[in-house]
Order: sequence, then structure tokens, then C-alpha cells
Amino acid sequence: MTTIGHVFVRRDGAPAGLAPTPENLTHFESLPVPLAIWRPFEELLAEHLSELSDGEIEREETFSFAPAHLNAMIAVIEAEAVTAKPELRDWLAALAALARRAADRHVRVVFVMA
Repeated sequence: MTTIGHVFVRRDGAPAGLAPTPENLTHFESLPVPLAIWRPFEELLAEHLSELSDGEIEREETFSFAPAHLNAMIAVIEAEAVTAKPELRDWLAALAALARRAADRHVRVVFVMA
């Protein structure tokens, strides 16, 4: 599996404003973004999620979702997952679960793509 990025969520107790850098990864939960998942994710969800994100939803970008937008993000992901192919549906379920934990902690969901 070729990974082209990760989705990060700050853990409880991590300093506020901490960025997901190689030195700080222990302070973050992460979900890898496989290359095989990225294109279907982008085609299915980029347009719907772009209004909620800070930054462009593109492969070589970093973009994030503020705590105030996480419930809407989760709703969009879950609605679109119903018709998604099984491999994308499984990844979307993991993304929604990670976003729920972020919402509970009132922290951002950050995509760092390469």
C-alpha cells in the first residue's frame, strides 16, 4: 500500500497549537491516506467538503477542518459512504470515527498530503 499522506488529530493532553511534524507525532492520532483511496475520496467528497475546509482539498496540500465544522464533515462523509465502493467505505468509516474523536476533544482534523 502506497501512502500519500495522513490525517491527524491531536491527542488529549497535547499542547494547543501543536503541528503534526515528525518530532511531534506521538501527540497525534493518525490515519494513513493510501494512494488507491485518494482519487475516489477526492472525486466523491472534495466538492462537498471544500466549503467546510481551511485550505484546498488537493493531493499535494495540507488542509484542515475546524472543530465547528466537524459534525457537518462527519455527516457528509457518512452520507456519501453509503454509495461508495467497499474499500473506500471502510476508509471513510475510519475517517468519520477519527473526526468524531476530534469533535469530542474540540480539535482540528488535519490532512497532510505529499
